[in-house]
Amino acid sequence: MDGDARSFRVALTADAYVNPPPGGVDGLAVLDEAGWGVMQLPDPAYPAEMTRRILADIAEQVQEFYRHRYDIVLVGEGGGIVAALAMADLPAPDQVIPADADELRRFLGARPEPQARGPGVSAGPGVTAARE
Repeated sequence: MDGDARSFRVALTADAYVNPPPGGVDGLAVLDEAGWGVMQLPDPAYPAEMTRRILADIAEQVQEFYRHRYDIVLVGEGGGIVAALAMADLPAPDQVIPADADELRRFLGARPEPQARGPGVSAGPGVTAARE
């Protein structure tokens, strides 16, 4: 394998930016262009119990990303992800609700380089310590 192709950046992305309505912001295209990974949040039309399970699973995965110092952002309305992250003792990520693709590009372009650590490297005693 030649190097590590991961960007160490993950956007928790509202469904409306992954499956945009006509004339909506195609967040997936912008995030791909910028080299970000995407975790799609549940569609608001999902049943509440299903949404809770999905958000809990996402929060569990985000714990691992935080442990390795990935940059995590929230694109769009969170639909409960901030509460799910809090239940996992994780902070709310920086959020943008972009009105257009250029606003999303500016937000992503202003992010600092992630302080990522490769797999298997401990981030220390607490997950939140990895986000100094």
